[in-house]
Amino acid sequence: MSEAGGQISEAPAGLPATETGERERLHPLTFFTGLGAALRNAWGAVLGGIFFISQGRAWIAFMLVGVVLVASLVSILLRYLSFSYRVEDDEIDMASGILNRNQRSIPFDRIQDVNIEQGPLHRLVKLARVKFETGASAGNKQDDGSLDSITLERANELRDLIRAHRAGTTIKPPVAAEGGSEAETVEEAEERAPVFVMDMRRLLLAALFSFSLAIVGALFGLAQTYGDALGFDMFDPGFWIGISSQFGPLEAYMRQHQIVSVIFGIVTLVFAGFLTGIIRTIPRDWGFKLRRTETGFRRQRGLFTLTDVVLPLKRVQAAIRFTGPLKRRSGFYELKIQSLGRDTGNSGDHVVAPLATRDEISTIMAEMEWRPIPEVDDSWQRPRPAFVTSSLFGLVILFGTIGLGVSTLIQAVRLSQGEIDAFDFTQWGLIFGAIALIPTLLGTVFRFLDYRHRRHRVDSNRFLMRQGWWRQRMVVLPLDRIQSADVKRNVIDRWFGIADLKLGVAGGSGFAAHGIEAIDFTEIYALRETLLDDA
Repeated sequence: MSEAGGQISEAPAGLPATETGERERLHPLTFFTGLGAALRNAWGAVLGGIFFISQGRAWIAFMLVGVVLVASLVSILLRYLSFSYRVEDDEIDMASGILNRNQRSIPFDRIQDVNIEQGPLHRLVKLARVKFETGASAGNKQDDGSLDSITLERANELRDLIRAHRAGTTIKPPVAAEGGSEAETVEEAEERAPVFVMDMRRLLLAALFSFSLAIVGALFGLAQTYGDALGFDMFDPGFWIGISSQFGPLEAYMRQHQIVSVIFGIVTLVFAGFLTGIIRTIPRDWGFKLRRTETGFRRQRGLFTLTDVVLPLKRVQAAIRFTGPLKRRSGFYELKIQSLGRDTGNSGDHVVAPLATRDEISTIMAEMEWRPIPEVDDSWQRPRPAFVTSSLFGLVILFGTIGLGVSTLIQAVRLSQGEIDAFDFTQWGLIFGAIALIPTLLGTVFRFLDYRHRRHRVDSNRFLMRQGWWRQRMVVLPLDRIQSADVKRNVIDRWFGIADLKLGVAGGSGFAAHGIEAIDFTEIYALRETLLDDA
């Protein structure tokens, strides 16, 4: 077997030869681009190594980390030697495995999405990872196929070749589509003016709106898991007392002015929340550009990992507009499209505008040949007031049962241990009230706020649904995308004469992800027939 220019002149053992295309390997620099995955696989060994070093057994730590790194590098080598692919006129054939050989052929006609990703290491050496998705991958968590490390030029050629084939033109691999082709090449798509762009000001604003305390929860989990091994726990008051004790005047001041400590803690939490938003948003949405292509949208974004995704409009199932209290008052929204293909994180919801105005969203929807979202007025319908009362009834039963059981158990334990001579009804009532009444009251208030903002409307050939009061979302669902409509009622719903309508839509975060609640039972079947008859 001889190799030249990354191509193999003979097919590997057990694979048929071909006259239309030679078998190719991944780029040799796949060893370099695989270092990131090798380091991610070794993080557990690194934490274990820190523990052994703290115990004075450094040799075990170095051996543990070394074994994991060597095993990761060997796996990269074996994958490189065992993986090959061949591009034919109408399909791509991939072979992998050493002991168990796997050969997969994916016809171009079945490929719906060709996504190109470039991680930091890929970008340094101008390589890319290509992911192929078919209709079978919509409900799966794995790609139908991927080429981990090939040149960026080759990745673009493959995407143009597949798009040209689906457009009905014939292009011999690896030549990209030329003038006169019905399929648009990558260069031609880049010449189009972007439909939506995130500049630095908009990106920073989106980061501020992405306030989250998730990092606090993550640090708490790490402290609980590895705090003893690392020798500190930032959530232990003794940790901060020990630090402040090194600064005598500071410790005395903090003890005398505890309100300052409280303010400092609140400011720290707020700072952590904004920092989390910046860390999550800027690397992900850096350089965000959305362009219109012949068949859909092309989205490019990413600071460290650059993703280049084509979103065919014929696979779009719904459009979802999100906003929150601050975003809404500032006139900004987030727009996603629910597709049969998957976005980063194995989700079928593709972000096409992380932070946009109503006019910008209307422009994007116009490029999709969809009408803009109308303002909510009296023509929109809302759920019945039983949306709140039925929930209140359920909360009373749930938390009342929990409160009754916990408060009674506490009294029984205290009686058995001799802490009290008789049943303390005052304490029992306080515990019962804290467990039963407070959550029920809060839940009812939130439910009422949600009720005030819920609306739905059949708008010609689409169904519009607005839900939520804090994170409000507006769903635009074409009727011909509805796969099923299920009427659901529980015991409490029957008492109040209401029912829920769950709509089955392919793709997205899950089947039957959309629906409306607390609809009059005498009207819900007529609504279901309207939605399904027009679908």
